[in-house]
Amino acid sequence: MLGNNAVKQLNLISLSNNTVKRRINDMSENVFQQLICRVRARRFYAIQIDESTDIAGMANLLALVRYECDGEIEENFLFCRPLRSNATAEAIFDILNDFMISNNINWTKCIGLSTDGARAMLGRHSGVVKRVRDVAPLLTHVHCCIHREALAGKRMPVDLKTVLDDAVRMVNYIKSRPLQARLFSLLCEEMGSEHRQLLLHTEVRWLSHGKVLTRLFQLRDEVRTFFIDSKFELADRLCDFDWLCKLAYLADIFSYL
Repeated sequence: MLGNNAVKQLNLISLSNNTVKRRINDMSENVFQQLICRVRARRFYAIQIDESTDIAGMANLLALVRYECDGEIEENFLFCRPLRSNATAEAIFDILNDFMISNNINWTKCIGLSTDGARAMLGRHSGVVKRVRDVAPLLTHVHCCIHREALAGKRMPVDLKTVLDDAVRMVNYIKSRPLQARLFSLLCEEMGSEHRQLLLHTEVRWLSHGKVLTRLFQLRDEVRTFFIDSKFELADRLCDFDWLCKLAYLADIFSYL
């Protein structure tokens, strides 16, 4: 109606933030409704819940759902809801129950619940597992295998724990300082290494142990060279054959976990 020139000018105008937000919300709602329909249509489903604290210090309840679809097991993120009060069994179950009721998901189809070992979850008389079992008679409770492995990793022998702590300090010494990280990257490039950087360790994601230790072992020669002119107190560890053997052992064990 306005002509091709006007069309070209109008096409240059970006969408408003409200339009983009509305489109994202529509797609998100569509994906969510598809998931709810799938869970409703299945004979059985299992859920996994965990309470976590975000970067702002707010407690959130996260839930994942697992179900059979086309002959395969599907696992999807179900919801993340804030815990406004204490993370008690009653508060956790109320959020979980409200979600199920509001979305017409049948509790009797729930045959599995995976949690960590917190008292609020496992309380015999009023824990979350007990409350869910009251509305889902077929429920089987499973202690999260990742939490079990994390607890097992906390009780390693002293000599291996020392090696792990030393390795983490080495990595953090390089990665936590931008200048050190850049210099180390240049050194790896000059030495023709397969990798250019170490991987930063974080205690929150303990499963990163395997990747962190494996990368350190792969770049042990580069790190040893980098520490030659450094006054870092642990530099001599990379010349100790026994220490390197334990490092390789830890890398293999954590990679397997």
